[in-house]
Amino acid sequence: MIVPYLPYFKLKEEPFNTTANPRFFFLSPIHSIALGKTEFTVDAKKGLTIVFGDTGTGKSTLARLLHQKFLDKTYISVLLTNPNYPTTNSLLRTIIQEFQLPKTSKAYKDNLDIFKNFLYTEAVEKKRNIVLIIDEAQTLRLPLLELLRQLINFETNDQKLLQLVLFPQEEFRNKLAHPMARNFRSRVSMASTLDKMGLHEITEMIDFRWRVASGNQSHPFTSDAIHSIYNHSEGIPREACTLADNSLLLAFMKKKLEIDKDIVEMVAKDRVDNIGSAKKPEPKAEHKGKPKAKANGKPANSEAKEVITHG
Repeated sequence: MIVPYLPYFKLKEEPFNTTANPRFFFLSPIHSIALGKTEFTVDAKKGLTIVFGDTGTGKSTLARLLHQKFLDKTYISVLLTNPNYPTTNSLLRTIIQEFQLPKTSKAYKDNLDIFKNFLYTEAVEKKRNIVLIIDEAQTLRLPLLELLRQLINFETNDQKLLQLVLFPQEEFRNKLAHPMARNFRSRVSMASTLDKMGLHEITEMIDFRWRVASGNQSHPFTSDAIHSIYNHSEGIPREACTLADNSLLLAFMKKKLEIDKDIVEMVAKDRVDNIGSAKKPEPKAEHKGKPKAKANGKPANSEAKEVITHG
């Protein structure tokens, strides 16, 4: 199906599609730092690196970009996108299959030996760099982290045999703080965080993506429109792209070639009206007036206030 606004704006592709396409990935300074740190850790065979980030900050696209970079370097690289397995053996068997080894076993110990032999053959004898990238790593349960710790423990005197890169959401920090994850946490060689973008970066991202999709043409967004996109997206790249995409469709429907602030505001309002706001609700202001008295002279709801105060 042809997207209706593409010919209208003389576009070759959708500029603000939110699929994890590395071609449309705008490498902001914070993304560049995370990319550089992770590449260094893998190239130097230091073992484990983690890239944190909230939903929509570009983790999945960066994971795909790194995966392709490692393949281009002739590394043996696997990208695993759904790590929430019920048992350690099921995750281990999946890892073995993703690395295209000829067989797996029903026994966990046998599978561990199969993968260990693979690592020694490829990383030590053939001197290959073996990389396992795991997206959505916040879904990994504590027993699965222990399995990954075992895998990155395979090493020689001077290098780790498996390079592990995790891309989790922020809540993964709580999991790392658990006492059962202490040994895993101690093996983190490098970590980065993908923060939200500023107005300047959102502006550059819109321009970059438009030029990729249009063959290096200028975009139709006014500066006020981009400022509105930034405010409503709160600097989250995916949300900014969604607002920009919806604004293109609305402009097409209204037969406008310029996208101004009014169009973005209409799109943002429509989005909130239909799916709500991503913003956290403001805490309710404390009531400072006099409490209503009961017949016996005691303030109403005093018991409830006691519970809230001391709960």
